[in-house]
Amino acid sequence: MSLQLTLINLLIRWQVKRKFRKNPDVNLLRPLMKQMEPRASKLPQDISVEYLNLGTVPAERLTAPGGRDDAAFLYIHGGGFVAGSPLTHRPLTWRLAKDIGLPVYAIDYRLAPEHCFPAGLDDCVTAYKALLDKGIPAKSILVGGDSAGGNLTLALTLRLKAEGLPVPAALICLSPATDMTGGGESHRANAESDAMFVPEMVGSLMPVYCPGVDERDPFVSPLFGDVTGFPPTLFQAGEGEMLRDDSVRMAAALKAAGVETSIEIWPKVWHVWQLNADMLPEAREAITHIVRFARQHVA
Repeated sequence: MSLQLTLINLLIRWQVKRKFRKNPDVNLLRPLMKQMEPRASKLPQDISVEYLNLGTVPAERLTAPGGRDDAAFLYIHGGGFVAGSPLTHRPLTWRLAKDIGLPVYAIDYRLAPEHCFPAGLDDCVTAYKALLDKGIPAKSILVGGDSAGGNLTLALTLRLKAEGLPVPAALICLSPATDMTGGGESHRANAESDAMFVPEMVGSLMPVYCPGVDERDPFVSPLFGDVTGFPPTLFQAGEGEMLRDDSVRMAAALKAAGVETSIEIWPKVWHVWQLNADMLPEAREAITHIVRFARQHVA
């Protein structure tokens, strides 16, 4: 365990969890993540960014020298469905573009509460179809996301199945929220060890993201969907985070359906620690695992 991990863990507890203890409202994520943008959005000189639309969905396309153009990584950022942007996730997305060697399309999907479910999911479907329309075959498309973006990654695949469209080559889910009922034991057992969140936040999410929708709807809680025919999927989650079992149970459901599934549970890290790759050796190591998985599965 690195010294950086210990220090950042303490900092996150002070800056994030302390605030959620006082006010467990998921909407607090928006100003917190907005504060991340100036630091997180910095890019190395050899990374190019292009702003475009995938259908009607704003996105940024990150590329590195020597990367291929006949494949794509569609990245769906997290932020509790209410916060985040492609800018907040650049410490991860530029590394994926450079190390995998293909363009990363980070989409700026519509957020709640201004745009409730299924607006964000609809945007993910639109963006994926736009990549197909560009002539990029599904076997050359990776889809991934973290937290709420991991949820949308899985829900997108369920939607593609329902619409009879080809599914991506592989999925990469970083601490995804897969069960909006909060049924995983880690939601309670890890209430103190989680460096960011408190259990009471769950009650503030559903009325904001999908008011009036059954929390077991598979497009809201992918854990309850039919995952037969899903592509190979990688999960990474922290051992001590509240959402750990969302990955564990989802991975078990995929394996039971015969899907090639890899799951990594990392000790001592926090929710989506991969975003701290600029400072954290454990984050950079996790990204090397993602890159290896991605290269094995994209055509």
